[in-house]
Amino acid sequence: MKILISWIALTNDFAENSVNTIGPNYFFHKFHYNHDKHILLYTSNTETKAIYLQNKLSVDFPAHLIETRAVNISDISDLMVVKSKVESILLEYADNEIDIFFSPGASMMQLSWYICHNSLGLKTNLVQLLRKEHSKSKDKPDLVQIESSFSGIPRTAILKQTIIGKPKNLDFLITESIKPIYENADKIAQTDNVTVLITGETGTGKEHLAKYIHENSARKQKPFEAVNCAGFSDELLESRLFGHKKGSFTGALNSEIGIFKKADGGTVFLDEIGDITPYMQQSLLRVLQEKEIRPIGGDTVKIDVRIISATNKNLLASVTEGKFRSDLFYRLAVTDLHLPSLQERGSADKNLLLNFFITQKKIKLKKNNEIILSENLKKFINTYTFPGNIRELENLIERLYVFCDRNADITNLSAAFMKQAESKNLSLDVAERKHIEFVLEKTDNNKSEAAKILGIALNTLKSKLKNYEDENFMIF
Repeated sequence: MKILISWIALTNDFAENSVNTIGPNYFFHKFHYNHDKHILLYTSNTETKAIYLQNKLSVDFPAHLIETRAVNISDISDLMVVKSKVESILLEYADNEIDIFFSPGASMMQLSWYICHNSLGLKTNLVQLLRKEHSKSKDKPDLVQIESSFSGIPRTAILKQTIIGKPKNLDFLITESIKPIYENADKIAQTDNVTVLITGETGTGKEHLAKYIHENSARKQKPFEAVNCAGFSDELLESRLFGHKKGSFTGALNSEIGIFKKADGGTVFLDEIGDITPYMQQSLLRVLQEKEIRPIGGDTVKIDVRIISATNKNLLASVTEGKFRSDLFYRLAVTDLHLPSLQERGSADKNLLLNFFITQKKIKLKKNNEIILSENLKKFINTYTFPGNIRELENLIERLYVFCDRNADITNLSAAFMKQAESKNLSLDVAERKHIEFVLEKTDNNKSEAAKILGIALNTLKSKLKNYEDENFMIF
């Protein structure tokens, strides 16, 4: 199929309250249209004009198939938004030959056509009408093709717009170890029509990464709605996601809008997606396939959202085991990102994050002084595995600010935390200390017998025990 696609030109396609018969879109149909379909794009606030133009073209050129299509753009000067929207439309027709009529539309629309033509790798041509006075044939405008070379970057072009003077994010630190992940997130943010699956342990920052994608995408002016899918019954989760009508089930005293409708035009973040039941898997598959939702007790509603999902489970293994639908998995994971645990990120990242949270929490909690960590506490932090990852480290620093005026030590940590930490510390010193205590317990605290079992001199054992006592060394 050969498709023509263009924007309406408010200035040139219309003369006062009627269609301009020497306007660009009309002239194209009059002199150069040899296509199977013309997709005429317009912004939502110009629908009346689009209908006028479509009707006029259909009457004067009845053999020409013309389809109007609204594009949700509130600011036509926002390059990221315009590019993202036209990119999604072009990708819908990836198997067709596409002539892009370049001239109608604002400058950012023209720039977006150029970027998409060079980056998507589709069968697109940029075409333009010359004015009659500049054409070789004086009775009609010449049609010319704008030549351009491809960039070699498949499927999308990456743009970055930064607001001058915008304050840095005080809630998160992107270290060198996860910088490549956020660079890939930038690329995903620019490609509006793909879903994202984020994997990683609890507390690694999956929701922050999802928000980062949203805030750097064409949907950034629209809502970001998040829901944790774990722990809900099907009925409650279905209501939370899709909404319900009054009286549709016991306890439905009022009609409620679900987060998919609240986020229309924006992003929905589904955390712990691996915990949903087969029933909800089927329901979400329908959303992805049909781009519509059905509130409980209501009628279907079309929606336009980007879905970002996250899990700490191995979803591919769940697919293999038959616990998760393969068709849903592959629709959710068109692109994927994995966040490493804090332990995997290494001690350098841990220290950077530690200093970051010390500074951040002082500001957020309005403290006069930064806390100072004792060497013993620093040693603990460096050797503790932090199974709760970044969130656990952040909570630890916040607790220290609550209970410490200035200086912080291991004794300021809660008993519950210490009990949990005992089995999580990987330090060789801790392992040695625990083993020595185990042997002493088995020998009823007989140091001579314990030294023989341990294979060390009695004086060496006494020296170690003395060091533990002097350093206030604890098994965490």
